[in-house]
Amino acid sequence: MAATALLQSWKRTERYLLDARAKLSPVAAAEHSESLGQFEEFIEHNELGLAYDWLESIARESDWESTSVLESLAFAAASMERFDQQRAIDERLTLLHCYKYETLLSPEV
Repeated sequence: MAATALLQSWKRTERYLLDARAKLSPVAAAEHSESLGQFEEFIEHNELGLAYDWLESIARESDWESTSVLESLAFAAASMERFDQQRAIDERLTLLHCYKYETLLSPEV
């Protein structure tokens, strides 16, 4: 049973990471194509923490170009229980949205 929950958690995290990657602008994707290749390799090998770190770095270097990228990264961080990183992104989103933003994962079904 625990193994099933873990696999579901990994799939959910992977989904959030791939969603964030898909939301990068074509300009950011072109500028960071080599790093995105490394990101995809980490995803392929289920190294989700490393994939997150690379994607977050790309987003930071791209001046946090999109709130939708940030939102997906915050969900990925929360899914991996990286709560400090999730809160830091939430704080940035709060500033960008001009209202209190908080990432809340839906309960697993």
